[in-house]
Amino acid sequence: MERIVAESHEIEITEHYMSVDIADAVPLVNSIREKTDKLSPISPDCCIYRVPKRLRDVNERAYIPQVVSIGPFHHSEENLQAMEENKLRYLQAFLNRSGLSLERCIGVIKEWEETARKYYSESIKLSSDEFVEMLLLDSSFIIETIWRYHFSSPEEAQTNYLTRPSLRTSTVMDLILLENQLPFFVLEGLFNLAFLVTPQTHSFLSLAIYFFQDLCLVEGIDQSILNSIEVKHFVDLLRLLHLPSSPRSKSSNGGKFVAIRNVTELQEAGMKFRTAKSNHLLDLRNTKEVLEIPLLTLGDGTESVLRNLFALEQCHYYYDSYITDYIFLMDNLIDTAKDADLLIQNGVITSFLSDSATMAGLFNGLTTEVALWIDNYYFYNICEKLNAYCKVSRHKWRATLTRDYFSTPWITASTIAAVILLGLTLIQTICSLVSL
Repeated sequence: MERIVAESHEIEITEHYMSVDIADAVPLVNSIREKTDKLSPISPDCCIYRVPKRLRDVNERAYIPQVVSIGPFHHSEENLQAMEENKLRYLQAFLNRSGLSLERCIGVIKEWEETARKYYSESIKLSSDEFVEMLLLDSSFIIETIWRYHFSSPEEAQTNYLTRPSLRTSTVMDLILLENQLPFFVLEGLFNLAFLVTPQTHSFLSLAIYFFQDLCLVEGIDQSILNSIEVKHFVDLLRLLHLPSSPRSKSSNGGKFVAIRNVTELQEAGMKFRTAKSNHLLDLRNTKEVLEIPLLTLGDGTESVLRNLFALEQCHYYYDSYITDYIFLMDNLIDTAKDADLLIQNGVITSFLSDSATMAGLFNGLTTEVALWIDNYYFYNICEKLNAYCKVSRHKWRATLTRDYFSTPWITASTIAAVILLGLTLIQTICSLVSL
């Protein structure tokens, strides 16, 4: 007799019972084994994911393409089929522009198929021909779109459906959705096959960066980070462009997550806010009583950009989640419209949103259902310094004195006059008492 312990329950199983059950389970065993044998190992190249349901349920529209499907995840959705004819037109234009034959393109992409499939987080049900056709149509559409953005002739502009502002905006936003990606090596490889790239000409990477520059959250783009890092896809590219100039040390983790007071409370404690002279979004600095924050630009597309960036981090960079850490920091700083107004007034944020309440709501809602790796928080040191500053009572007293009595020249003059008047009154009173 065999005894099996499961949690706190002990189960007795006879040899006869086991033999009967195992014999009856042979078909099931074979079925499961057949399924497990068909499983392919998870590839280290995997980097294109479906957005986790917990994130999607918060704001599904931020992750779903509106006009064009790229890649296999939304390939057959009916509401996106209208763009398929335009993809064929763009393929034709791409072949004419490059001088490549259709046979040559298909042959090269077939060589890339096996590697490209490994970029996706789930098995793709498309046949080999369907998958290759999708890669060719989608990659040529993207290359042609980006090429026309930079070099479109007047004749092409007349027939370019992307000249309509609303459609162009929707298309660009669709291209930076995590579920709507192609492997970057396919795009770059096909571009290099079509056009001679030299030090004097533009690489596909440089063209892509400037194509998406309006979606960047900071002014100016530092491309030096890209010199030694492989770009996986467009969402990964946007993340790379927002990394700090001083990344985490790989030899040691940061500190734990530390909550801080909001902007209004920090200001009441004496903290000042200034724009940091950096085009790296995460390059915050705290020196004495000043918190320097790189200028952040917010627009209608900001929420979708941020949500897809941290969706990538939740799936792929969970232990190195720079953008997620930044969002949690800003959520701490901005609680109300007043906090948002203070950052705008101090030149830290440029907002094209409808009002400050909308801006505060943006950051307050972004962290919903987002998991934070609390033992590797990038802003640990800054938060510790801010909290230590707020614990010193004299900082708050000085801030209150400055705000209430010396905030403007007129108030300062009135305060000084009142002090002088009080002093003279006191002297007069003392003299009167002495004379008695």
